[in-house]
Amino acid sequence: MQEKFEVNWLAIQVHKLSGPVLDRASKGEIRDKLAGNSDLGNLSLYICERLKQVCSDVIMRDTNEILNGLKLERDPVRVRLLVNGIVQGVGFRPTVYRFARAEHLCGFVKNTSHGVVIEIEGAPESIRNFVDRLVNDAPPLSRIESIEAEEVECSGGGEFTIEMSDEPGSPETLFPVDTSVCNDCLREMNDPADRRYRYPFINCTNCGPRFTIIEGLPYDRRFTTMNEFEMDDFCRAQYEDPSDRRFHAEPISCPDCGPSLLLVDSQGTPVDGDPIEEAQRLVSEGKILAVKGLGGYHLACLASDDEVVERLRRRKKRPTKPFALMFKNIEEVERFCVVGEVERKILRSPQAPIVLLRKREAADGAMGEAAHKTRRPAKLSDRIAPNNSYIGAFLPYTPLHHLLLEAFDVLVMTSANFTDEPLISSEDELRTVLGAIADAALTHNRRIAHKCDDSILFVSSDRAVPVRRARGYVPEPVPLLNGPRRTILALGGQMKGTFAISKGGRAFLSAHLGDLGDYRSQKNFVTELEEFERLLELSPEVCVHDMHPDYFTTRLASRLDVPYRVAVQHHHAHAVSVMVEHGLKRDAIGVSFDGTGYGTDGRLWGGEFLLASPVRFKRLAHMKYVPLPGSGAAVYEPWRMALSFLRDAYSGGDGARRGDATSLGEMVSANSGDAASRDEGDMAKNEFASSKDEVGASGTGENASRDGGGTGMGGNNTLNGVSADVDREFARLVERFFGGFPARVILDLIAKGVNSPLTSSIGRLFDAVAFLLGLEGRVSFEAEDAIALESLALSCSEDPAIYEFGLIEGDARVRDISGALGAPDLDGGSFEGKAGSSAIEDAQGASLQLDPGPLVRSVVDDILRGRDRSFIAASFHFSVARMIVDTITRLSEETGVTDIVLSGGVFQNRLLLDRIYDLAEQTGLKLHSHIIVPPNDGGISLGQIQIAASMLEEGMLEAD
Repeated sequence: MQEKFEVNWLAIQVHKLSGPVLDRASKGEIRDKLAGNSDLGNLSLYICERLKQVCSDVIMRDTNEILNGLKLERDPVRVRLLVNGIVQGVGFRPTVYRFARAEHLCGFVKNTSHGVVIEIEGAPESIRNFVDRLVNDAPPLSRIESIEAEEVECSGGGEFTIEMSDEPGSPETLFPVDTSVCNDCLREMNDPADRRYRYPFINCTNCGPRFTIIEGLPYDRRFTTMNEFEMDDFCRAQYEDPSDRRFHAEPISCPDCGPSLLLVDSQGTPVDGDPIEEAQRLVSEGKILAVKGLGGYHLACLASDDEVVERLRRRKKRPTKPFALMFKNIEEVERFCVVGEVERKILRSPQAPIVLLRKREAADGAMGEAAHKTRRPAKLSDRIAPNNSYIGAFLPYTPLHHLLLEAFDVLVMTSANFTDEPLISSEDELRTVLGAIADAALTHNRRIAHKCDDSILFVSSDRAVPVRRARGYVPEPVPLLNGPRRTILALGGQMKGTFAISKGGRAFLSAHLGDLGDYRSQKNFVTELEEFERLLELSPEVCVHDMHPDYFTTRLASRLDVPYRVAVQHHHAHAVSVMVEHGLKRDAIGVSFDGTGYGTDGRLWGGEFLLASPVRFKRLAHMKYVPLPGSGAAVYEPWRMALSFLRDAYSGGDGARRGDATSLGEMVSANSGDAASRDEGDMAKNEFASSKDEVGASGTGENASRDGGGTGMGGNNTLNGVSADVDREFARLVERFFGGFPARVILDLIAKGVNSPLTSSIGRLFDAVAFLLGLEGRVSFEAEDAIALESLALSCSEDPAIYEFGLIEGDARVRDISGALGAPDLDGGSFEGKAGSSAIEDAQGASLQLDPGPLVRSVVDDILRGRDRSFIAASFHFSVARMIVDTITRLSEETGVTDIVLSGGVFQNRLLLDRIYDLAEQTGLKLHSHIIVPPNDGGISLGQIQIAASMLEEGMLEAD
């Protein structure tokens, strides 16, 4: 008789929370799911440290039921167990071996492509004790997801052995993730009497590289890049000893048989001397060092020296985007950052991600003096994270990092690549940055099989929210709401690229692969996709992609030879990604707020309230459309959106409808120069393809200035007079806020509908308000001004005000001036054959529109009154949060739906997210936000794959 049991899905999901405290929504969900279970009824009170035990309780209960069902009445008896989960490469087999020997059982344990197979023979009570210990005392890096059990024929006597795996097979088991070096290995590395003293590649079954060295499955040394190093007798003895901590630690090595370290100069020439000591010397002298990590190279330099950090910015072509900092230990992190208990646990976790932490105030004089005496930096360079209240902090996670940081308390540690290019991971790629960015490189000869950047998280109200899911978390899969009967490939979007592949009811997501506007990033995306398909031994039958016709991933989908193709609306995928994380199969109200996404009406959405299910959606409400002047250029020049929102707020929106749009453009006299021709010439470009080309197209330059006094714009940008039928107040505001910018050119483009598609994006509203408050008119990375706006709001010391949004109810129509963008072909006409699309009910229209005009006018009024900028920034955030909660409350009352899912890049703003949860606490609504994949576009491949799986389940797809 064979029976199968699965650990409670919800308990597993909660166990995977990165932070140790359950959020309110999870508590309610768990209570609902586990109501009536006397053993687990109080699960909602458990913190994350207890969740593994909780999962074990569930498995143990079900295991006992199965063992009872097997009627183990004979003595002896033999049972075969198939264990699935994270059970390979984590010390699982030696643990099984020890437990079996302790219970005097014979049999074997073996890795297979379908999981770990265990056969145990002996007294029934001993078998029960064995299973109890297996479930409750499994290795720290393991996670049992399921066990299948069956009684088999006794073979008699013998010992318990560990057998070698003998086939690559079709992998059903999860392949393990990379983990930070453990304390046991660090103690050995720092012990002069140990063979591996100061060895930068020390590891054991509880730590070290996993995914980044895998070239095949199952996870055995022969299928890793460590296969290139032959173990010496010392390492082999440990590798083959079941009682040793390094039993089948696949990357095992020592100084005599393992990888070796090398320091090279900017020409690639080896540097004499100890590589670590010489690298430390170079960094202390102000040099920039490339350092090879688990999944790629970092760039390391002094974090306290403004000149060094600025030099790194120039070379890397990264003017303002924050750099991450690696601190020697948690005490050094706390010197410069505010660290809560949840954040401390995440920093010290085996995943060791970058955690975004609030900056402390500048060090006082006493700290400065102490730092001087101990060579500790009294302050960090202001160029680390300009206009940002947060620092990306992480701790050393490889032995090499620990050795390098012996001489420093903190270093800049950022990815070694030029901005917008892929992470470098090979020595061939290293040549492209040596000399150009790095003055030297600390490298080694252990090959990296998979590029994998550092993961990034932040903590909001004790919830850990991923911003980038990569090292330490990939390729751990995410359970889907249903097990699709066909293999599905989801290609994600254009920004923050990821893909996902379904197998066995799970979605395997790639690591963060960057923005896909660059050819090298696109090539890397395809390479990693091919590797995943090879490792999983899968050939996708369904390909899912975004609706946007000009995304790289959409074009890639058209070239793939698959029977089924599905176009999924961007914001629907956002909403469903949260539903997957929280196990929601019923309808939910999705709040999808981001910078941009292609809508079903051909416009650019980004402020959406959807009634969403895993297969279809209805658009209930959205932000009012405004023009996006210059298309992609507006993303990098926020002053354009400020002008567009001001025009809408003070001239009644669509000027063409009022008959005064042309005069609005004519009221400012400006030299159009190249700007007009550039914008008009880019009509046919999509927003991403044109964004890089159009940055600075208006001629504003890196140091574009604005008149701060509000009295004239200077040069050719003065007001030439105001027509009698033109709103004079708007004219004065143009003069007040847009000195140095060609406002007339942009107003003309908007009025004529030239390269100014309509957008409902609330992300662009954040940019606009930031500009009005004096932040940058031109930015070097998306959402830079929005991040600075949050930081400004966090400095507010008084109670914020609430600015009102307007409401437009009923069938309000907005004139389409979207330029070159047309409505998408939902039948997939742009592809060969027939493609499906996610089901849409009344998706183009909505009965409710949120008008930001009153809010913009309130912001302007407070600016003109001289109110503190931080007060206005905080009031803006609180007002957006209030608008969201008021809207979802109303929509919940109208639909009867109480589950709310929050997704999209805007919800990386933790001030906004915290405020929404605070306001919603008394509403009775169940809020769900991201805990596994990022809110940004890095998470939409998960939503896409679930939508396609649900469509398959409902029979909605037709083959090409």
